[in-house]
Amino acid sequence: MDLKLLHTADIHLDASFPSLGSKESMRCKDLLDCFDRLINLAIKNEVHLFVVAGDLFDHPRPVAAVVGRVQAGVQRLSDRGILPVLLPGTHDHIVAPDNVYHRVSFPGAVVLDNPRVEQPVSVSIAGRDVHLYGFAYHPRYSVDALSGMKRRSLPGVHLGLLHGSLQGSPEWEHRPKDLPFSLADLKSWGLDYVALGHYHNYALLREDGKTLACYPGTPEGRRFGENGSRHCALVSLKKDEVSVEGLVVNKRTLHEETLDLTGMSSEDEITAAVQGFADPNRIMRLTLTGVLETPIEIERLQQRSEEEFFHLELRDKTDLFDSALVRELEEEDTVRGLFVRRVHHLLQKVAPEETPVLEEALREVLVRFSRER
Repeated sequence: MDLKLLHTADIHLDASFPSLGSKESMRCKDLLDCFDRLINLAIKNEVHLFVVAGDLFDHPRPVAAVVGRVQAGVQRLSDRGILPVLLPGTHDHIVAPDNVYHRVSFPGAVVLDNPRVEQPVSVSIAGRDVHLYGFAYHPRYSVDALSGMKRRSLPGVHLGLLHGSLQGSPEWEHRPKDLPFSLADLKSWGLDYVALGHYHNYALLREDGKTLACYPGTPEGRRFGENGSRHCALVSLKKDEVSVEGLVVNKRTLHEETLDLTGMSSEDEITAAVQGFADPNRIMRLTLTGVLETPIEIERLQQRSEEEFFHLELRDKTDLFDSALVRELEEEDTVRGLFVRRVHHLLQKVAPEETPVLEEALREVLVRFSRER
C-alpha cells in the first residue's frame, strides 16, 4: 500500500495583519509564497496526494487574485499526476452560501465540501485504490457526522481529513463553530492516517506505538504563540507502518523573548542589547524587564531598533519603584513627589489586574521628569 502525501493545513491565505502596519502587504505575500513552496515540496518529493486539512483561506470570500494563485498551484500538481485534496475549515467554512468552494472550481482537485460522509470518495492513484473520508463541518447539517468517518470494508488505503479540536489537548478551547473529537474517536475509525487541521502548532498523535494522525500547524506563523520553525507533514504509508516527517517551510519566524535591563545605564547600551536579537526575517516581541535607574523612552528605542527586524514589538515591564530616581522623587515636597507617593499608595490597594495601568502611568510620567532633569 505504499503511498506518499504532503499534508498541510491552516495556511490562511488572504488574511490581514493590521498590527504589522506598512509590512502588512509583504506578510500577505509571504503566505502566497509559502503556498507555492508547499506545491514545490510536493513535486520535489514525488508525493501522490497534496492534502489541505482546512483553512486554506482565512475567510469564505477570498479575493480573485488569491483564488487564482491557488487554482494555478492546483493545476501544477494535477499536471504532475499529484491529486490535490481540499477540505473547508472553520475560517473558509461552507456556512456562508457564497463561500469560495461553492462559487469557484478547482480543476483536478477533490473538494470534500459535503457536511457528512455518506460514502468515502474513492480514487485510483498509480494503481492504488485510495478512499478519502472527510466532511465540511456545518453546525446544522453535521450532527453525528463523525460516525461517517468509520472505515468501510473496501480494499485499498483509507485516509481521513478532519478540521477539528482534540479533546484534552493543551490547545483545547471548544467553541460552537468548532468540531470536537477524541483520541478514542480516531482509534475507532480504523483509518490508515488522519490528516488534521485547526490547531496551529505541530503535533503528532500516536497510540500504542502507532501513528494515528498529525496536526502540521501553520506553515507561516500568523500570531505570537506560533513561534519558531513552521512545518508541513511528509507522510509515507506502507503496510502496517506510517511515518511522518515535519518539513520546515516558513520564511519569517515569530519570536518572543525577555530581556533583563538591570544594570544598563545608557540608551546606547539598551539599544545594542535589543539589536542583539536582530534578524530581517524575524517578527519579534521583546519584553523588557529588570530594575532601571532611568526610565526608557520606549518610542525612541523602537525607532532606533525596528529597521533591524521584519517587525518589532517592544513591551516595557521594567521596574522603576526600586530605582534611586523614584526614591529621590518620593521625598520631594513637590507635585512630582506627591504623584509618586500617590501611585505607590494606590499600588498597595488596587486589584492585581489594575497594577499594569498604574505602572505604565508612572513610567510615562517618569520619562517626562527625566527629560526635565
